[in-house]
Amino acid sequence: MLTELSQIRRYELKYTITEEKANQIREYIQNICTLDNYVPPGEIGYIVNNLYFDTPDLRFYHDTKFRKLTRYKPRARYYGNKAFDFIFPEIKYRNASIIWKRRYCLPIEEWPDLFNPQKIDRREPIIKTQLDTFDEVIYWYHAQPVLHVRYFREPYVTELEEYGRVTFDRQLCCRPTRGDFSLDYNEQDLLYYDDPVTSTNYDSLVILEIKVETLIPQWTIELIRKFNLVQRAFSKYCYGIDYVLGYLNNGRISKLL
Repeated sequence: MLTELSQIRRYELKYTITEEKANQIREYIQNICTLDNYVPPGEIGYIVNNLYFDTPDLRFYHDTKFRKLTRYKPRARYYGNKAFDFIFPEIKYRNASIIWKRRYCLPIEEWPDLFNPQKIDRREPIIKTQLDTFDEVIYWYHAQPVLHVRYFREPYVTELEEYGRVTFDRQLCCRPTRGDFSLDYNEQDLLYYDDPVTSTNYDSLVILEIKVETLIPQWTIELIRKFNLVQRAFSKYCYGIDYVLGYLNNGRISKLL
């Protein structure tokens, strides 16, 4: 049973910062933001898992890598060390600096049926300017699972805006999935990474993300100025692919599929 699609239109600002600066920013925003209600009691965050899908020639990777103006990124997200209740198939559609994210909630036991050839709707698509759902994108692009990315997120929300979030992501790790839809994995298969230089250091750089639904509000501008934040394009998916290709030594794309 699929739940109703949700859609968010937003701007995203990304930065890589030190742990020291992350602590300073956390203290600074305490009167602006509060811890996300989805954080378990007694914790400061939660684990996020993204299963990224791509075409046989890694079209979505290259579109992001070379900053194509309009691009998709299909993925399925679940929370915690293991998937045990729900998974959220979603697409991120980007046009210039504006991002739309559409997703729905799927009971975990129905996840395998999503890829059952006998249950896929093979009707001709309605002519439109863009594909609207995860299901449409993976079907019409023949996309398969390429990379599993996991990280720990410390999330804060603000009531100053209808939608406003500040998140700190740490402990980025990934593993190639080679077309496997299974959500089970072995901890020893995960490779820790930070940036293109690559590092397996547990205390990695912190990925700071500021997400707002409208044009950048004043409190965000003041935050950026106070801490001299320099915006940086940082795709967890792209850097994960880069790291895996380097780890495999020869860097051939065929190794990922």
